[in-house]
Amino acid sequence: MNSTSTDTMSALHGILKTIADKQQQLERGPLRVGAHQQRVDGLTAEMETAQQNHRDSRMTADNKQLQLKTSETKLADLQTKLNTCSSNREYQALLEQIAADQMAESVLEDEILDSLETVDTLGEQVSLATKTVEQAKVKLKEETSKVQAEAEVLRKEITSLANDLSEVETSLPPEIRPDYDRIVKTRKDDSMASVDDGICEGCFQQITPNMIAQLTLKESVICNSCGRLLYPASSD
Repeated sequence: MNSTSTDTMSALHGILKTIADKQQQLERGPLRVGAHQQRVDGLTAEMETAQQNHRDSRMTADNKQLQLKTSETKLADLQTKLNTCSSNREYQALLEQIAADQMAESVLEDEILDSLETVDTLGEQVSLATKTVEQAKVKLKEETSKVQAEAEVLRKEITSLANDLSEVETSLPPEIRPDYDRIVKTRKDDSMASVDDGICEGCFQQITPNMIAQLTLKESVICNSCGRLLYPASSD
């Protein structure tokens, strides 16, 4: 295989690898956006949980405050009855009932204070979770814009490289073109390998002397071990 053919094969291999690299970069873009979207979704779920916990705690506090108002009304009613008792026995019973209700009311007041503190704490958690979601959404938007801009550049570069590939392919020897077309169609950038000192640099296996001779005669040679289309390494 003369130096022109070797240069052609090496150039094609290089272009194919560059196209594959650009394609991988292009495919990683949506994955990057997806990772940010997953973070937004996860944080949103946490925020919604915090919001529900806050609503539940608010409802608990409201219910306890309603119970307190009911208790206060009941105590006021008992106090009125106390002033109109017709017997000492009834009076004593009302005093005991009032004392018990006042004790229950005191416990309820403490529970209300605890509930309101919980409401405040959970409210702060909601505010923090909401802020975190908004920040994540901003980053998602920025990453989406960045990926879109990068994708536009990469697509142009891939198109340009594809044109270069087509142009260089016209210099392929006719003896090699059929195997090249067939292998590149399925293996793309992994379709070729250089041979240095009788070693296939794709799988690092020794090729036969006959295959080396075929390469010298610019014939199509395919590695028996890895199935790559071979070409001589350039001698710098």
